[in-house]
Amino acid sequence: MTFEDPILQLISDEAGKCINCGFCESVCPTFPAVGFNSIYGARGRVDLGNYLLREISEKGKIELRFSDSFYSCLSCNACLQVCPAGVNAGRVSELSRTVIANLDYFNEQNEQQIAKMIVSVTMKYMNPLGVREKCSKWAQDLHFEDGSRTLFYTGNMFQLMPYSTSLGRMKKLLGKKLSQRFAGFISKHPSLIKVAGLSLDKKMKSYMETELRNIVTLLESSGISFSYLGKDEPYPGTFLYDLGYEKEFSEYANRVYSLLKAKGIERLIVADPHTYDLLTSKYPKYVRGFDLEVLYYLDILDTKKFKKSDASTTLHEPCLLTRGGKINNSPSRLLSNLTNLELPKMSGENTSCCGGPDELLYGEIAEKVSQNRFLQLKSVNAQKIVTACPICFANLNKSEEVIELPNLLTSLLNEN
Repeated sequence: MTFEDPILQLISDEAGKCINCGFCESVCPTFPAVGFNSIYGARGRVDLGNYLLREISEKGKIELRFSDSFYSCLSCNACLQVCPAGVNAGRVSELSRTVIANLDYFNEQNEQQIAKMIVSVTMKYMNPLGVREKCSKWAQDLHFEDGSRTLFYTGNMFQLMPYSTSLGRMKKLLGKKLSQRFAGFISKHPSLIKVAGLSLDKKMKSYMETELRNIVTLLESSGISFSYLGKDEPYPGTFLYDLGYEKEFSEYANRVYSLLKAKGIERLIVADPHTYDLLTSKYPKYVRGFDLEVLYYLDILDTKKFKKSDASTTLHEPCLLTRGGKINNSPSRLLSNLTNLELPKMSGENTSCCGGPDELLYGEIAEKVSQNRFLQLKSVNAQKIVTACPICFANLNKSEEVIELPNLLTSLLNEN
């Protein structure tokens, strides 16, 4: 089976390798979260990818609605670790979302209206919720090195978590149909997002702003100076890529790159795994001549500045650092050197996802996945459960033992 459209051919190449053994279902976090409904598991998504191709080949269109299967995929790549044929069900889902978003084979019911709203608002305001200026308030009394070619780039990820948490609750309260209708209206009139009365979780806001300030403290203690764009800082476009809007992401990534170059920026210090993965693995593919040096903040800290602790810790390793485009084990390396670290049974390349990417679109699935992961971490019986990603923290924050890594590292700084 061959296709003129390269995206369809890529789906055919990936899904066509499947031998239907089912090994992937043993590690797919969404499969048990929905009561073992086959279309919400890794193998089910690959099967649907093949079905999609057959329908397009035979009918030229898809009438059956099954986009929820592709959109609810966490893209954690756990399936790839156990597949003997090397099939990446997450890649099949990713490509299928692109087909749904950008091609005309599907009926409109397959497109997620909340996803469409996020894309529309992002393209207009360079922030998925139109709160770009508010995302800079955490730093209003801090001083940075103006004109520095090294930029501390938050990507707005920490700052968006309080809104995401609150929106998830609101979506649950309104119900799926009303939420989709509201989102569809905003997607057609993105300026109305400014008057939509977006609420936020004040406790989460305080915590996330403190974590960003902690990262600044950690960098400055290591003698690193940098600038910050404040209210001009753009969101990197993570949702655009994850939701399959490839054309929009390509345009947007180039806008962000041009903005940064116009500011004279040569290197970026990033604070979270999602922004790190996007800038190191995706931007170079979509931005011609991408030449910004991208540094993960943990990799450039002076470890001599920390004192060791007798505290027992366990770590939830972010999927994008253990199975992403650029593997980075700096969270576990730092913790193992500074504390008594014991990793949970599911760790390293076999780490279990926090459920975070599903929080906004599929809150019930995200909650069940995160609860399962929390119990795995809790079973270690460590004094502290440490996360190294704002999305992971927001989903695993179920007890006082759970803290973000910058919080712990700041407490271990030598005072001298």
